[in-house]
Amino acid sequence: MRVRQIPAALVALWAVFALLAGPAVAQSIQLKKHPGGGYTIPGRVNDTVSVTFILDTGASDVLIPDEVARELERAGKLDQGDFLGTRTYVLADGSKVPSRRVLLRELTVGGQTVSNVTASIGRSGSPPLLGQSFLSKFASWTLDNERNLLVLKTKADGSVTSESSNQPGESPGGSAGIPGSTYGAFAHDDTSGRYGASWNQNSQARADEAALKGCASEWCKIVFRITARQCGAIAMTENGKIWGGATRPERTAAERAAVENCAKRTSLSCKPRSVQCNR
Repeated sequence: MRVRQIPAALVALWAVFALLAGPAVAQSIQLKKHPGGGYTIPGRVNDTVSVTFILDTGASDVLIPDEVARELERAGKLDQGDFLGTRTYVLADGSKVPSRRVLLRELTVGGQTVSNVTASIGRSGSPPLLGQSFLSKFASWTLDNERNLLVLKTKADGSVTSESSNQPGESPGGSAGIPGSTYGAFAHDDTSGRYGASWNQNSQARADEAALKGCASEWCKIVFRITARQCGAIAMTENGKIWGGATRPERTAAERAAVENCAKRTSLSCKPRSVQCNR
């Protein structure tokens, strides 16, 4: 039998495609049985409030109770620019419940930090739910019922940030990140005061897209970008309609310059809203 030999050039080309696709990274997160059925999993919202979620794969959005939203507001980690209006949700029993929606800047679960996660705000005392607005950020997820594990799989493309790498807002110079994941951007809507930010993305197009998505308005536009090993900050007036931005090698310097630039455009008080750093 004659064996057809594959040309060496074709083998090399396949190898290049495999490298460009990027390796799939999977992480298993230990779950705990919930007394009422299902599983619980610990998380942290906007690097401020620790929450024990109930894993609800049938929920379209993450849900946080009203008291968690209020705690985030008091800490300055949730403001008017993060609110997305109201949506009516259909519950399992068929009833319809209106709920306020917000864009969580960060949601960390099991060492995986995801940016720009849509969440609804439930009534006080309602159980926090980890739904599809978090899970859908991953290439795939599976539930291992025998070992009580949630397995999250993502490509190493900068779209999901591991806790082992620099966290948003830290100054650059920490552990090595993913090569090429050095793009960021800020978007702003002059009419509503909304804004969005991205960082540690693997291309400028992806960074712009993420910032615009976080801004969540048809009138949003990219107002400035962050390059490698730079921090970007945006400061605004109370209503968010007047802003100033800046990029600097260090977080505090970027934040201070953003406030100064905002103050040049108005006599009103300017406060920093967001500061992010690329690797």
